[in-house]
Amino acid sequence: MTKFPTKKELEEVRNRLDNSVASRPLPPDASAVDRAKFRLCEKFVIYKNTHQITQRALAEVIGIDEALMSKILHYHFDEFTTDRLLKYLSILHPDVDVKIDVA
Repeated sequence: MTKFPTKKELEEVRNRLDNSVASRPLPPDASAVDRAKFRLCEKFVIYKNTHQITQRALAEVIGIDEALMSKILHYHFDEFTTDRLLKYLSILHPDVDVKIDVA
Protein backbone atom coordinates (compact mmCIF):
# COMPACT_ATOMS: atom_id res chain seq x y z
CA MET A 1 0.00 0.00 0.00
CA THR A 2 1.30 3.46 -0.92
CA LYS A 3 1.68 5.85 1.97
CA PHE A 4 0.93 9.52 1.32
CA PRO A 5 3.51 11.97 2.75
CA THR A 6 2.70 13.68 6.00
CA LYS A 7 1.84 17.36 6.16
CA LYS A 8 5.29 18.07 7.63
CA GLU A 9 7.05 16.14 4.83
CA LEU A 10 5.08 18.03 2.18
CA GLU A 11 5.93 21.34 3.84
CA GLU A 12 9.66 20.47 3.84
CA VAL A 13 9.57 19.57 0.15
CA ARG A 14 7.72 22.79 -0.71
CA ASN A 15 10.29 24.84 1.21
CA ARG A 16 13.18 23.17 -0.59
CA LEU A 17 11.54 23.76 -3.97
CA ASP A 18 10.77 27.39 -3.14
CA ASN A 19 14.40 28.03 -2.21
CA SER A 20 16.00 26.30 -5.17
CA VAL A 21 16.82 27.46 -8.66
CA ALA A 22 14.64 25.89 -11.31
CA SER A 23 16.11 24.57 -14.52
CA ARG A 24 14.84 26.17 -17.69
CA PRO A 25 13.44 23.97 -20.40
CA LEU A 26 14.38 24.62 -24.00
CA PRO A 27 11.42 26.18 -25.79
CA PRO A 28 10.30 24.50 -29.02
CA ASP A 29 11.04 27.67 -31.01
CA ALA A 30 14.56 28.15 -29.60
CA SER A 31 17.14 29.65 -31.93
CA ALA A 32 20.11 27.63 -33.17
CA VAL A 33 22.37 29.56 -30.79
CA ASP A 34 20.14 28.84 -27.80
CA ARG A 35 19.97 25.14 -28.75
CA ALA A 36 23.78 25.06 -28.89
CA LYS A 37 24.09 26.77 -25.49
CA PHE A 38 21.53 24.37 -24.03
CA ARG A 39 23.54 21.38 -25.25
CA LEU A 40 26.73 22.88 -23.84
CA CYS A 41 25.07 23.38 -20.44
CA GLU A 42 23.89 19.80 -20.61
CA LYS A 43 27.51 18.63 -20.79
CA PHE A 44 28.26 20.34 -17.46
CA VAL A 45 25.27 18.64 -15.84
CA ILE A 46 26.41 15.27 -17.20
CA TYR A 47 29.96 15.88 -15.96
CA LYS A 48 28.73 16.88 -12.49
CA ASN A 49 26.48 13.83 -12.19
CA THR A 50 29.01 11.39 -13.63
CA HIS A 51 31.79 12.57 -11.33
CA GLN A 52 29.40 12.99 -8.38
CA ILE A 53 30.80 16.37 -7.38
CA THR A 54 29.06 19.38 -5.93
CA GLN A 55 28.24 22.54 -7.78
CA ARG A 56 30.82 24.35 -5.65
CA ALA A 57 33.55 21.83 -6.46
CA LEU A 58 32.76 22.05 -10.17
CA ALA A 59 32.93 25.84 -10.03
CA GLU A 60 36.34 25.61 -8.34
CA VAL A 61 37.67 23.21 -10.99
CA ILE A 62 36.58 25.58 -13.76
CA GLY A 63 37.68 28.67 -11.85
CA ILE A 64 34.37 30.53 -11.78
CA ASP A 65 31.99 31.80 -9.15
CA GLU A 66 29.49 29.27 -7.79
CA ALA A 67 26.59 31.54 -8.82
CA LEU A 68 27.73 31.38 -12.45
CA MET A 69 28.06 27.61 -12.19
CA SER A 70 24.50 27.45 -10.90
CA LYS A 71 23.29 29.39 -13.94
CA ILE A 72 25.03 26.94 -16.25
CA LEU A 73 23.74 23.86 -14.42
CA HIS A 74 20.18 25.20 -14.50
CA TYR A 75 20.32 26.23 -18.18
CA HIS A 76 20.15 29.98 -17.47
CA PHE A 77 22.59 30.64 -20.31
CA ASP A 78 21.33 34.05 -21.44
CA GLU A 79 24.40 35.90 -20.16
CA PHE A 80 26.87 33.40 -21.64
CA THR A 81 28.26 33.30 -25.15
CA THR A 82 28.90 29.98 -26.83
CA ASP A 83 32.64 30.62 -26.83
CA ARG A 84 32.60 31.29 -23.09
CA LEU A 85 30.73 28.05 -22.41
CA LEU A 86 33.17 26.20 -24.71
CA LYS A 87 36.10 27.75 -22.84
CA TYR A 88 34.73 26.44 -19.53
CA LEU A 89 33.91 23.04 -21.00
CA SER A 90 37.43 22.68 -22.42
CA ILE A 91 38.76 22.86 -18.85
CA LEU A 92 36.80 19.70 -18.07
CA HIS A 93 37.33 18.09 -21.47
CA PRO A 94 40.55 19.40 -23.08
CA ASP A 95 39.84 17.44 -26.28
CA VAL A 96 36.35 18.91 -26.74
CA ASP A 97 35.28 19.00 -30.38
CA VAL A 98 32.28 20.81 -31.81
CA LYS A 99 30.25 19.27 -34.63
CA ILE A 100 27.43 20.95 -36.47
CA ASP A 101 24.56 18.99 -37.96
CA VAL A 102 22.52 20.56 -40.71
CA ALA A 103 19.10 19.12 -41.31
